[in-house]
Amino acid sequence: MNQRDIQAKLDVIIDNLDKLNILKTKAFEEFTSDFRNIDSTLHRLQTSIQALLDIGSYIIASLGLRTPNTNAEIIEILNEGGYLPKDKAKTYIKISQFRNRIVHLYNHIDTETLYDILINELGDIIAFYTDLIKIIENHKKLL
Repeated sequence: MNQRDIQAKLDVIIDNLDKLNILKTKAFEEFTSDFRNIDSTLHRLQTSIQALLDIGSYIIASLGLRTPNTNAEIIEILNEGGYLPKDKAKTYIKISQFRNRIVHLYNHIDTETLYDILINELGDIIAFYTDLIKIIENHKKLL
């Protein structure tokens, strides 16, 4: 990955968050009445989380840290190295696990859970994004 790839992933996250914030304004009934709202939310959450994990993996490789075997290990490795706030690790691992649910257990995600994540947990994705940006800014060699 190079600087352009990282920036493209960061741009995807920002664009997705903008769109998710629009969807967030809908009442539950309106949100669930149109499958496009649900599909868009799932897709935008999945691609945002994947982009965060891709950037985290890139940071790990660039810093010469041990290779992660799972998405959760990306967060664990960054946390162990002191690159992420200790109190955020469980939250970020939960985010990565939700990405796995979208990809592998898509038929087991109910609309109430999805809507709850949309309304109440976008801040966690923003925090993860912000923490990765801080790592990149503190280690200019990453870009």
